[in-house]
Amino acid sequence: MGIEDMISELKDLAKNVDEATQKISDFKKPVKESSDTIPLAQEGISDIIRETEKAANNIMNLLDEINDNSAVMDKSLADLIEFNPIKKIKDSLVNLKELNKKNISMIMDVLSLLSFQDLTGQKLYKIQNTLNDTKIKLLKVLVNSEVSSKGLPDEKKREIYGKLNDIVLNDDTVAQNDVNSILSELGL
Repeated sequence: MGIEDMISELKDLAKNVDEATQKISDFKKPVKESSDTIPLAQEGISDIIRETEKAANNIMNLLDEINDNSAVMDKSLADLIEFNPIKKIKDSLVNLKELNKKNISMIMDVLSLLSFQDLTGQKLYKIQNTLNDTKIKLLKVLVNSEVSSKGLPDEKKREIYGKLNDIVLNDDTVAQNDVNSILSELGL
C-alpha cells in the first residue's frame, strides 16, 4: 500500500469521524429536550395520581356516611311502620323504605365503581416508571456520547460516571436537579 492509498484511507476515515460526530451532535438536542420534558410529564402524572386518590377517598367517605344515615332511616321507617298507622301514612312509609333501600343499593354500586381508581393509579404508576426508565436511558446515552466526544481526563470521566451511577442506583425516581447537575458538568 502506497502513501497515496494511506492518505486516501485517512481522508475517508476523517470523513467518517466527522459524519459520526455530526450525527452525535444532531442526536444531543432531541435527547436534551426529552430530558427536559419527561420530568414535566412525571410531575403531571404524580399530580393526577394524588388528586384522583384524594377525590376517590373523599367520595368513599361521603358515601359511607350517607350509607350510615340510610341505615338509621331504614330502622326509623321500620319502627314507624310497626305502629300500624292509617293506610295512607303506612303506604308512604313503606314507599320511603323502598326508596331508601334502592339508595343503599346504588351507594354500594357507586362504591364498587370507585374501585377503578386503584386500577387507574396502578396504570399511572407504570407509566411513571416507564418515563423514569426512559429518562435514565436517555441520560446514559447523552453522558456516554458527551464523555466520549469531549476527550475528558480519566479522573473526570470516573467522577461523572460515578455521579451517574449514584443517581441511577440511589433513587426510584431520578431527580431533575441531579440530571441538570451532570448535564451542566458536561457543558449542556
